[in-house]
Amino acid sequence: MKKSLDIKNLKVAKRYAKALIEASGDVVDDVSNDLELVNDSIFKNDSFRMFFSHPVVSLKDKKDTIKETFQNKINNITLNFLETLLDEGRFNIFSTIYDVFNQERNDLKNIKILDVFYAFELNDEQKARLKDKLSAKFNKEVILNYQKDDEILGGLVIKFEDKVIDLSLKTKFDRLKKINL
Repeated sequence: MKKSLDIKNLKVAKRYAKALIEASGDVVDDVSNDLELVNDSIFKNDSFRMFFSHPVVSLKDKKDTIKETFQNKINNITLNFLETLLDEGRFNIFSTIYDVFNQERNDLKNIKILDVFYAFELNDEQKARLKDKLSAKFNKEVILNYQKDDEILGGLVIKFEDKVIDLSLKTKFDRLKKINL
């Protein structure tokens, strides 16, 4: 399951993400891919992460490292954005900006991402039917991330944003237990 957003910096992250969406224009998908590359390269690498968070490392060294690492690999819009984050001392909230940016991008493109938990693997026909029904329910293109969860016993649990659609046998059994008590 994905990590939760940094609530403390969410308001600031939203401003940066929205500004980047606007600056991206027609290349919003390219910028999204760039941000994923930066996130994977820096924030999933302990050495890089420590380098960029260390207060003794100069701003110039951090900017030079960004340029050396990503120039000609990412869009100039993204490169300038990273430099702006460094200049404004906001590079520490990059991961939250990245998450908010992707949410905003998905809203812009009319996409909803849902996590689907199952006890028994669904076949391709079941997955297609589920995708069609959820697309119709939300009136959006849906992207389904499937994850096995033996605890639900059967059925499905669908999670998105801060909502849950619980169609699991475990929940139905729990409700029956409460009725019988």
